[in-house]
Amino acid sequence: MRTLLDLSFRDPLLNLALDEAILGAVARGESPPTLRVWRNPRCVIVGRGQRIEDEADLAACRRLRIPVLGRASGGGTVYHHPGNLNFSLFLPLVRPWASVRESSDRISGLLAGEIEKRLEVEADTRDGAVFVRKAKVSGSAQLRRRALLHHGTILFARDTITMEEVLLAHHPGYSPQGTPSRPAVVGDLTSLTERVVTIEDAIRTVLDAFRPLGCAGWDTISLREWALADVLSSVSAQEG
Repeated sequence: MRTLLDLSFRDPLLNLALDEAILGAVARGESPPTLRVWRNPRCVIVGRGQRIEDEADLAACRRLRIPVLGRASGGGTVYHHPGNLNFSLFLPLVRPWASVRESSDRISGLLAGEIEKRLEVEADTRDGAVFVRKAKVSGSAQLRRRALLHHGTILFARDTITMEEVLLAHHPGYSPQGTPSRPAVVGDLTSLTERVVTIEDAIRTVLDAFRPLGCAGWDTISLREWALADVLSSVSAQEG
């Protein structure tokens, strides 16, 4: 499996486009199955089938200079920030990856197992999410386009801006017209384990969790993937 360590803080729109571009390359056989480990600056990411105005407090986001973007995968709205690490798996549509339930259970189970091993704390899984002490530390979503994109988060530290300040799902009276987000009690690994969990710890957790999926070979995003991502992000910016 190709492994991409892609930690630059860049335009979140380009980061989302890179996920779509790599998915297309894997689907066409131009790139091998891939694990991408990456970060976003502060932003709100709204799932496919949701309305931005239903999910994000747009006035608060403008005041805090937090962009609000839509993504191609389903699921609920998430808040990305520097205390969050993202991972994206790009896999062929064969068992267990062809099944939404099997793939989600397998991937979240691998991550939960590594969190338990590395941080010596019990971790549970439910609906593609990982919970520590009943607090959600990782969520995920999927997109299928002749290959599987499973992308998720791992919260290793808290942010000075809370998700309650920017996400409407945590506000009274939340009643979206589109697919609803499912708010849960959320925690970060540093607070929940009472030890400092660094970005390096989070990266090693993700890399070791998914090592059973194949030998990790370090690589870089291809020029073709960059070019397609640039086109996709430009189109999204014009549509937005």
